[in-house]
Order: sequence, then structure tokens, then C-alpha cells
Amino acid sequence: MDARSRRRSISAVAALSIAAILLAVPAAAQDTAIVLFTGKEQIPLKTYAEFLGAGILRIMSGSARDIPTVDRVDFIRCALTGWRPGAVMITSEALFRDERSERRLTPIVIRPVGVTAVAARAPALDDPKQVAQLLEAVGVPEGGDRSYFFLILTSGDSNRYYPFRLRLPANPK
Repeated sequence: MDARSRRRSISAVAALSIAAILLAVPAAAQDTAIVLFTGKEQIPLKTYAEFLGAGILRIMSGSARDIPTVDRVDFIRCALTGWRPGAVMITSEALFRDERSERRLTPIVIRPVGVTAVAARAPALDDPKQVAQLLEAVGVPEGGDRSYFFLILTSGDSNRYYPFRLRLPANPK
């Protein structure tokens, strides 16, 4: 097999792999750049926030009604050209009012799933005990009703914070 045939074969395999990934994702999720995957569903993250000059977070696109609450997070698919996932921030709703509110960052693991798409996963969110400890550290009352998790996307000098909520099982400690 010559070099040209080998390149064609590799290109064909790559194209089939990308097609398989896209076919596995429902059409509604394909149209959205940021999608949260749980064990049962794919939820587009439409709302994002940015920090104001005063250090307070403000919703810039979407609304609080669009922030999903899920039981678990398998991964988040990001296909927003020019933006890259950086971390997950855990905080309370106080961050929308007070720049001194507590927050914690947890690292993420990224793997490519397409030409421009990556899958981001925060291993700390897999363990309910660790999530409960993080929520306690940011001052969220037990149950986490006023907690927020933000996927942080960065594009050079700008950051966007895509919020979601995570329901905790009873007594995760």
C-alpha cells in the first residue's frame, strides 16, 4: 500500500469515527455547543454568566429558569469554537450578590470527541461525599438547594461560566 492510499484509508476511518460520534448524539444536542450528559439524558447548557468589574457574577445569556438540576454528571460536551473548558467552580447563590463569597475550583479531564468538540469531566463530581465536602466549604446548607456548579470556558482573556445544579442523595457523608 503506497503512502497516498494509506492517507485515504486513515481519512476514511477518521470520517467514519466522527460520523459515529455525531449519530450517537441526538439532533437537538448537536445544535447546541455546550451539552451536559447524564446517565439518561443530554441537556443543553444555554445560560452563561460573566463576572462584572465588581467581582459579582451576572447572567449574561439565558435566565435562571434555564439552569438545569441533575442527579449526576457523566461529562459535558463542548463544541464552541475558540472556547476551551478550564475547570468546574462550586459556589453558592451568594456569588450573584457578594464578591467575597466562597468558591472552590475542581480540575477537569478533557478528551477530544470530534474535530472541534471535547468532552470535559470533573472526577470530583462523581463522589457524593466529595461534593458534600465542597458544598460545606462554600457555605451551602445541607441538601445543596442553593448551590451552583459552573463549567468555566475560557477564550484568551474572557471567561464564561455555564451553570448547573447537582442534586445530592440523602446523607452522602
